[in-house]
Amino acid sequence: MRLKRTFVVAGAVCIAGLALGGIASGLHRAAGTPSATPDIQGNAGTLEQVAAFAPEGGRAARQLVLQRTPDGYLCVWDSPDGTADHGVGGCNPAADPLAGHKLFVSLAYDGGPAVTAVRDARLSGLAAADVASARVLMTDGSTRPILLSPRSTRAVAGKDYRPFAYRVRRDDLDRGIGPVAVLVLDARGSVIDRQVTGIG
Repeated sequence: MRLKRTFVVAGAVCIAGLALGGIASGLHRAAGTPSATPDIQGNAGTLEQVAAFAPEGGRAARQLVLQRTPDGYLCVWDSPDGTADHGVGGCNPAADPLAGHKLFVSLAYDGGPAVTAVRDARLSGLAAADVASARVLMTDGSTRPILLSPRSTRAVAGKDYRPFAYRVRRDDLDRGIGPVAVLVLDARGSVIDRQVTGIG
């Protein structure tokens, strides 16, 4: 199965949305970009903050927002203020937002294209309910743990997922170490799915 990658560049922000087998019908946008489909102007009660990017090294806190649109998409926004309007991220059909896989991942970063020139990089998305843990594989072969949020997604998504928001450490970026893939594991610690990502 081919990995389809969509990049949207607006100013100095790049968003890479990766959903194996499902991204062709999804949407990716940068903050403020008008979108014809899906309709991102959701009704009240269809949007909820489900995780957060902690502030680090002068980089401000951000929120991960889950949104169900009126036309049947489930969107994940990396937002500076907890709204969809100012978020960057992507949407997939709500009936199967993981496209038959165990995770959906978006990467947003400021700067680049060289890793050492990136000022901020964030991975966010959803994992299946049966995922026990997640890690990000780095270019030097090491891994970093990704915290899976305990917040429920059922009210917005209609079922349970494991949201996550991971900010790449400043010292990793300064040493030219960037993310290669996100791995999800079962309760035995076995990798049950992975999605490739990267900077540049």
